[in-house]
Amino acid sequence: MIDFTLKQVIDAVEATGYQHIDMNKQIDGVTIDSRNVDPNNLFVPLIGARVNGHDFVINTLQKGAIASFWQEDQPNPPQKTPLIFVKDCLVALQKLAKAYRDTLDATFIGITGSSGKTSTKDIVASVCAVGYETQKTFGNRNNEVGLPLTVLSVRRSTQVAVIEMGISDFKEMRMLTEIVQPHIAIITSISESHIDNFKTMEHIVEEKYRITECLQEKGILLYNADTPMLHDYAQKHPLTQKVFAYGQDKSYQAVITSHRIATGGLYFTTNVFEGREFYLPMLGVHQIYNAMSAILSALALGLDADEIQEGFNHIDLTGKRNEVKKIRECVIIDDTYNANPSSMVASLDTLSNYPLVVKKIAVLGDMFGLGEQSAMLHEKIGQDYHFKNINELWVVGDYTMLLADALEKRELPIVIRRFADKEELYCALKKQTESLCLILVKASRGMLLDELITKL
Repeated sequence: MIDFTLKQVIDAVEATGYQHIDMNKQIDGVTIDSRNVDPNNLFVPLIGARVNGHDFVINTLQKGAIASFWQEDQPNPPQKTPLIFVKDCLVALQKLAKAYRDTLDATFIGITGSSGKTSTKDIVASVCAVGYETQKTFGNRNNEVGLPLTVLSVRRSTQVAVIEMGISDFKEMRMLTEIVQPHIAIITSISESHIDNFKTMEHIVEEKYRITECLQEKGILLYNADTPMLHDYAQKHPLTQKVFAYGQDKSYQAVITSHRIATGGLYFTTNVFEGREFYLPMLGVHQIYNAMSAILSALALGLDADEIQEGFNHIDLTGKRNEVKKIRECVIIDDTYNANPSSMVASLDTLSNYPLVVKKIAVLGDMFGLGEQSAMLHEKIGQDYHFKNINELWVVGDYTMLLADALEKRELPIVIRRFADKEELYCALKKQTESLCLILVKASRGMLLDELITKL
């Protein structure tokens, strides 16, 4: 993690002033949480919607922090305390992360996309770890706050840093990629996620593609060419760096040539390693695309097929993403972390294709971040998705009611149940887990359906 002297910190963030600072003292990491302070941390007091970090500066210093930022427009800075004054604490955090990144020798792999970022991060990191000391984004620290903290936590001994890069509005990717400066950039997918801010799919594609703006001169772009609009955009905006499209079309450089589904995972082949079948212990055919980016990253790092398979065998997955849980007589697929239209369809495919002959139930909650298109995009799934091999659809939330209404009009052989609230849904789930069945639970994080699974 970052080990700058306070003089280096002051220079990096272009501080406007300081007080009671020992320039030669060295910080040992950065924190924004006053509850979690290690000795010699630098504290960054961010201003949130409900909490102002400046209220906790003195407490943090008493706990052992070596110094704290102080934003210029905040009144009454405490006297006789080690403070570094900055115009904006968040911008200063980002500047510090960029300055530290510039001192690191690790190979940086940046991953963005509308969905699949976290799973791809986990797969890529597992494969890279077979041959290199590897570090990855912890949890979902991928935004304007989390990503700088992730970079600041990278150890100097780390050889490969796998960094998840999430955006929800314009201009964010430019800032993130300036910090990461990836050697390998991966774009996993494009869908309507955060279309309430981006307004159009074209804007989403354009903003995700900005990950290439700070791609290293000898870097590599890897992208899912089967995702909507991305391949055409990449063709119209060629790079001087190497570019590899992956997917199922034989015209791509890296092709998924076959796949088969097993109860515990997936088997697939690719033209990248002719005659070699890989096994991926994950649910959902969409995960093969994520694995393809790991294969190509591994090749760039000089790893072979056996080492790649070893990485696949030991993937440490971030929770609540197609996480399988046995609860009484029932198996639940917990995919409650987030949802957008493409990931919702992918999760339904996982349930539909899962090779168990038991009752299959899809429990769906609302997808957030879709703005004015929320009703239409929920209805579209009800109108278009096949729901093959799915016996029942349970919905909770205003927009999934519209999904259920659209599906009901098709008169498919599927039972539809509507729930007024989570408590009613919980009671039904609790009773259902007494019977042999397979249940998918999928919704945006804001629906908090993960709480039901924890309660079960």
